[in-house]
Amino acid sequence: MKAALRNGVKKVDVIEMEKPEPLANEVLIAVKSCGICGSDIVRIQEDNPKWDDIVLGHEFAGEIVAVGENVEGWNVGDRASAAPLMPCMKCDKCAQGNYSLCKGYSFIGSRVQGAFGEFLRVPAQNLVAIGNLSYDQAAFIEPITVCLHPILRLENLLGKDVVVTGAGTIGLLAIQIFKAMGCRDIVASDISDGKLEMARAMGATIVCNPMKEPLEEVCERELEDGAHVVFESSGAGPAKISAINVAKGRGKILLVGTSHAPITFTGPEFERISRQELEVIGSWMNYSAPFPGKEWTTAAWMMDAGLIDVAPLQTHTFPIEQIQDAYDVIYKNDELWAKVMINF
Repeated sequence: MKAALRNGVKKVDVIEMEKPEPLANEVLIAVKSCGICGSDIVRIQEDNPKWDDIVLGHEFAGEIVAVGENVEGWNVGDRASAAPLMPCMKCDKCAQGNYSLCKGYSFIGSRVQGAFGEFLRVPAQNLVAIGNLSYDQAAFIEPITVCLHPILRLENLLGKDVVVTGAGTIGLLAIQIFKAMGCRDIVASDISDGKLEMARAMGATIVCNPMKEPLEEVCERELEDGAHVVFESSGAGPAKISAINVAKGRGKILLVGTSHAPITFTGPEFERISRQELEVIGSWMNYSAPFPGKEWTTAAWMMDAGLIDVAPLQTHTFPIEQIQDAYDVIYKNDELWAKVMINF
């Protein structure tokens, strides 16, 4: 089968690999679509040779072409996506349904071979039915669950004001979710004017480029006392500092974006958490009990119901044979891109 494998920094080769066979309690999926995640972007560009041995890719959908022993409820020909986490299901964290906290987990596309290959072994318990969704749509289920995991921990959002920092795929999906949940004003912040245009099309009522005007000033002018919820998806240090500054008293800050550099808060900035009694909520991965969780069924339902439109986010699509071109679009960054999709 064809598969994409890194060959040094920012280089990807399409090679021939042996087609896998499903073990007991597994199915074999013929991958049809797989999105390039931000984590895939980092792994291809960082100087770490371990990524030369792993087929990446975990945002995928496809068709079941073989079923292993003991699998019930799934058949050859079924269309599905799947959760990439493979928790140990033996530790106390798994017993409590806190699968993201499992220390003995494996993961499709980072610890075992992933979906940038024509065929993929998947545990049957990880499968998610995709109904009438296209394969490209279904490949968005995983990033939507990243948004839903912290948002579903919140109370009623009807009439609340929200700030979303970072208008990449996760931020743009979060904007649509907040809109569907009845939020009043949704402020989108990003340093790309093109991404801000997309954010407004997704439902943001106010946009801010912090390189031109501080987010704090925009929120002070446009929101009454600040935001009830701040969804930080960029991972940038200044955005995390701004998240604390623009949240209103007893507001909630959802930390979703991954930071890749040290962040320094001043004393007053950090103390604002205490003085304003802010609730800072960390969010890691996207699972709940029963595994893989309500995030996954809700994501598929929201797309099927028309509450989330992923078509405008899929800015580029390449066949697997051109995956190097796909990464080049990202690394060159000389044109507007959001989700870059690989098709088989």
